[in-house]
Amino acid sequence: MKDTKDFAYQKYEIIAKEQVAPETFLFSLKGCIKFNPGQFVQIAIDHYGEATLAICSDPDQKKSFDICIRAAGGTTNKIVELSPGDFLKIRGPHGNGWPISKLLGKNIILIAGGMGLVPLKPLLLNLIKYKSEFKKIYLISGFRTDHHVIFKDELKKLQNKIDVLKVMVEHSSKDFWGDHGMITEALDKINFDSEKTVALMCGPEIMVPYCNEALFKKGLSEENIYISLERRMECGIGVCQHCNIGKYLVCEDGPVFRFDKIKEEIGK
Repeated sequence: MKDTKDFAYQKYEIIAKEQVAPETFLFSLKGCIKFNPGQFVQIAIDHYGEATLAICSDPDQKKSFDICIRAAGGTTNKIVELSPGDFLKIRGPHGNGWPISKLLGKNIILIAGGMGLVPLKPLLLNLIKYKSEFKKIYLISGFRTDHHVIFKDELKKLQNKIDVLKVMVEHSSKDFWGDHGMITEALDKINFDSEKTVALMCGPEIMVPYCNEALFKKGLSEENIYISLERRMECGIGVCQHCNIGKYLVCEDGPVFRFDKIKEEIGK
C-alpha cells in the first residue's frame, strides 16, 4: 500500500514562461523542490490528467525552479496554455537520479537526444559547479533542426565552461553555430580514457544502441553507461504498472539504470 504522501500535490505559481522551441515552453515556478538531478515530478491538470517531467534548473536554486514542457498530448497541450499567474499542481520528486557518487574523479560524457537534455541539465550544472571533483566534461546533444535546440543561450555560454560541447543537428539554417550530423558522429571524434570515463544518456530509446556501439568501440564498458528511461512513465509511483520494462518498473527502480543491469529487459 502506498503512503498517502506519495499522492500529495502542492501548488506552485508560474512566474515566467518562454517558448524555447516549436511546441516547447520553459516555465519558471515560484518556490523550491528539493531534488536530485535525474529525479522526476508529476504535474496534474484537473480533468485532463498528469504528465511526468524533470526539473531542469540548478538543484541548489532556492526561490524558484524550472520545467521544460513539449506539447505532445492532452495534458501537456493544456499545460502549455497556462501563463504567469496561473498555478500548477506538482508532486514529487520521485525515482532515482543520476549516480553522482560514481562520477567523482572520472571523465563524464553526457549524451542527450532532443528533450533528453532536460533531465541531464541539472546534472551538468552540478558538474560545472564542482568541476574540480571531476576530470573532463563532455556534452553531446542532438536535435532534428536548429529550431528544435532548447536552452540555446545557455549552451553557447557553456562552451567555455566544459571541455567538449557538441550540439548536433540534422538540418539547420546557414547561420547555425553548432554542428551538422548525428550524435554518433560526434562520439566517433572525441577521445577519452575508457578506464576513467562514465557516460550518461537520455533520449529516444532508438538512439541507445547506436550510441552504445560508438562508446563500445572506444572501449567503454556496459558498467560505465547509465541511461534514463523517464519517457516511459505515467503514474510515477508504481500503481498503473504501465512503465514496466521486463522485471523493472521505471518509476520505482529507475528512471536511471546502469546499462548492464537493464539491457536484457529493453524491448520486453
